[in-house]
Amino acid sequence: MRKGLSRRNLFKFMAVGGTTAVAAGCEQKPEKIIPALVPPVEFEYMPNTGYQYMTTCRECDSGACGMMITAREYRAQKAEGNPNHPLNQGALCALGQASLQTLYNPERHAQPRSGSEVISWEDAQSEFVSLLQQSAGQIVYLGRPTVGSEGAFVDNWLNEVGGGKRIAFSLISRAAEQRACEIAFGRSDLPDYAFENAKLLVNFGADFIETWGHPVQNGRRFADMHAYSDGKKNRCIHIGPHQSLSGARADEWLPANSGTEAMIALAMAHVIHQRDPRYDFLDDYLSPYSPELVASDTGISVDKIKSLAEEFHQNSSLAIAGGAWNNSEQATATQVAVFTLNAVANNLGKTLRFYESEQASEDTSHSQILQLLSDLNAGKIKLLIVDDSNPIHTLPKSLGFDQAMKKAKVVAISAGKNETNQRADLVIPALTAYESWGDANPRPGIFSIQQPVMAPVNVFDARAREDVLIAVAKQINPQAFTEINNYRDYIYELWAQVHQNRYFGPFENFWIETLENGGIFEAPRWSNAVDLQNKVDSVAFQTPLLGGSGLALIPAPSIFHLDGRGANKPWLQETPHPISQIVWDSWVEIHPDTAKKLGIADRSVVELSNSQGSLQATVYLSYTIHRDAVAIPIGQGHTASGIVADGFGVNVLDLIPAKTDAHTGNLALISTKVDVIPTTIKSYTVNLDGNPRQLGRDIAAATTVAALTSEKEDHGGHHRPKEIVEFYPDRSETAGYYKPYRWGMVIDLDRCNGCSACVVACYAENNIPVVGKERAAVGREMSWLRMERYLEGYQDETETRFAPIMCQQCSNAGCEPVCPVYATYHNPEGLNAMIYNRCVGTRYCSNNCIYKARRYNWFDYEFPAPLDQQLNSGITTRAVGVMEKCNFCVHRLTEAKYAARDLGRDVQDGEAVTACQQTCANKAITFGNLADPNSKVSQLAKRKPDVLADPDKENRDRQYEIFPEMNYKPAVTYLRKVNHQEVAGLYGNEHGSAH
Repeated sequence: MRKGLSRRNLFKFMAVGGTTAVAAGCEQKPEKIIPALVPPVEFEYMPNTGYQYMTTCRECDSGACGMMITAREYRAQKAEGNPNHPLNQGALCALGQASLQTLYNPERHAQPRSGSEVISWEDAQSEFVSLLQQSAGQIVYLGRPTVGSEGAFVDNWLNEVGGGKRIAFSLISRAAEQRACEIAFGRSDLPDYAFENAKLLVNFGADFIETWGHPVQNGRRFADMHAYSDGKKNRCIHIGPHQSLSGARADEWLPANSGTEAMIALAMAHVIHQRDPRYDFLDDYLSPYSPELVASDTGISVDKIKSLAEEFHQNSSLAIAGGAWNNSEQATATQVAVFTLNAVANNLGKTLRFYESEQASEDTSHSQILQLLSDLNAGKIKLLIVDDSNPIHTLPKSLGFDQAMKKAKVVAISAGKNETNQRADLVIPALTAYESWGDANPRPGIFSIQQPVMAPVNVFDARAREDVLIAVAKQINPQAFTEINNYRDYIYELWAQVHQNRYFGPFENFWIETLENGGIFEAPRWSNAVDLQNKVDSVAFQTPLLGGSGLALIPAPSIFHLDGRGANKPWLQETPHPISQIVWDSWVEIHPDTAKKLGIADRSVVELSNSQGSLQATVYLSYTIHRDAVAIPIGQGHTASGIVADGFGVNVLDLIPAKTDAHTGNLALISTKVDVIPTTIKSYTVNLDGNPRQLGRDIAAATTVAALTSEKEDHGGHHRPKEIVEFYPDRSETAGYYKPYRWGMVIDLDRCNGCSACVVACYAENNIPVVGKERAAVGREMSWLRMERYLEGYQDETETRFAPIMCQQCSNAGCEPVCPVYATYHNPEGLNAMIYNRCVGTRYCSNNCIYKARRYNWFDYEFPAPLDQQLNSGITTRAVGVMEKCNFCVHRLTEAKYAARDLGRDVQDGEAVTACQQTCANKAITFGNLADPNSKVSQLAKRKPDVLADPDKENRDRQYEIFPEMNYKPAVTYLRKVNHQEVAGLYGNEHGSAH
């Protein structure tokens, strides 16, 4: 980054447009894989041609998703999901899409540092060796949980350098879930949750779309289970004090009191057990939890618990719990209760199942962190090595980790800056996961490879962390890691063993095939021998007692920032949160009735305080939270993680006391109350939400199962006018248009969950600038695709709807005729094309766009090194004064047409894929050629003949266009969200439409 670059100027001059890089070890020559980092003579390298490399995503602790990186000119430019990988099947989440910003972050550690002094690698390695020799046997290695060979490697390394202990650290832990499996089923691994096999999903607060488990896989499976299909739609019930993004997709929300989810699960199990007593040992365990005994404590009526239990028992069902929402002092007991409910409902082996072979997941126990703190304070630890973790930010301030660190020497191994690295005695700049070797084994039968996809960015003098560890180990013990010169050798030897145990044929062929495919993916084999154990009755559930006074505090997991690691990525900061639509900040979610009682206005600043301290944040009023609770997202409030992260929002973890789960020692995030006090401070929170209500416009429209399957006419909804006046010739009947292509899109709102991965993918694909908080506040955001969120209903019946909005590529567009210089025009393939060098910036087109899909470049954006390397070289970078918008990834369409032309044919269905479509795990976006009546997009967009003839039957058809009365004839068709029943609008059932 250029010297003296301020935050204001960074966003003024920076456009972040997507890529990242990855490298081979310290000084190792690139290996000739296919395609090679340096192409051999026999490899026909084509300039500006994208070549794909398969690797593994490391953005979240699951470490599970396969990734495909496209590189041009030896620079990684775009991340996609690996279509071969069984977990994510070609999709990626928002974090995965933004992962390439890790490498090209201008504020990465550029050189080793000792204290505040920059030093050479030779000096850094010597200092590291000296610290290790002085601390033999009193070393702690603190890093993330591992899902591959890295954990065993570090354990081996510690033995070679004199002994020590490795601790896996993760704020959002699944330790309680794993311990509950041991108690309930006698298994040391985690189960597989087969959403797709269930007809009823009951979710006890798990944020399965945001952070729990494998969110990409969860989203796809949930969409397969819950989306409308063939006249049927399954149900989802969300139980908990906060709705969350996952809860927003439920058909019904039961706002239970904080910490009482287990009581509801046990009450449901009690009802089912009374009718079907398959486990005798549960009699005494369940007897205290009849619906009559728990209703008052949970806030859920007796009748509701009984009816839900009956529905759960009669259908193929699944109950889930987990994530930060359930990390209380009773976290394990809650998991045992939910497992018991699944067992009594006969779900084992159907929707809740285990693999034949046990494979325990490595997870953190907060008790180990507490012991580490105790040992640091007692002087028992001489050297603390912190690897790619930030405990100062992600642990409650009450633990005093920053003070304890001062009592030992600290070595930080990390690619980027954070609060912990800032306080380290020695900083080792590490390569990112995309520049180095590794692997992952997230479940039996899945072995993913992590390989470098390009050489290290030359701006940073960094090395692979494992290569550094091997080098210092050899200096201390020359016999260490015999015949292993770097981590690539280590991985190579491990995979040679995999080949020897499982496969025939030459290993080199197997190795090349593994690199090309991204790993080995075997079909899962399920166990039929798992049953509920009588140990469950040894787990006594007690309602958690939240300390302090006021409202229950819910630290909410962030779909973009996780525990804070995503806060230094500009795309994730500028993408609006799907629920609140807030950018670059934290907020306090409060129920409107509670706010009225406390004298608090929407978007005012309040102070939250308890015995741990206080903080201030802006109020976001919402009916999707319990009246006795407040929620603040996790991940913001940084002070030393770079100018993209620092100074934005607050760190809610500063208010969390050091309470733990009784069975695992896991940190209890749901453990305290806070007093909420109004202030007179002016809010500077930026909310990109317009009107949260549709006011009858049916932008995010819905219908009901009954309306779609009934012959009865439905006179509700937003109708097309019966008579439409045409001002321009119909282009479908004009020579030169739509042959052989008319590109179009269908978006299924019943499959879209609002995750916004498509929004981030659009940033990454199209070199879209990030403007920062100040510019976003005045409406100058640049995103081509936005996730609009609308609220329907009232009070606890509020329904949240999502609608991805981009340029609709209208065939009767209002933007085209008003451009005085013909910079925007309708091309023969149906796109509202842009000629950037014609545009003079009148913005008439934007004024005339009813979808508000056009963006204006208020600045001439620059890219401080190495951000210039991340630009997609297949995309024009727009200049100041130029209008821009979605173009259906026209460069991808061109590539598909060239490839088809070389084969002497037209583009076939599915060969042209937009960036938003490719990353969507839920398959909510379908793109293709509307001129081909047999294409999938044409079939999905097709209207029923009787509906076309009679607009009063509109809601009997899922297909619709936004604002049809304007007759813009968009090429984007939306499929209505499908509900089980109508929901009244804010002022009653405004249009009688299904909501």
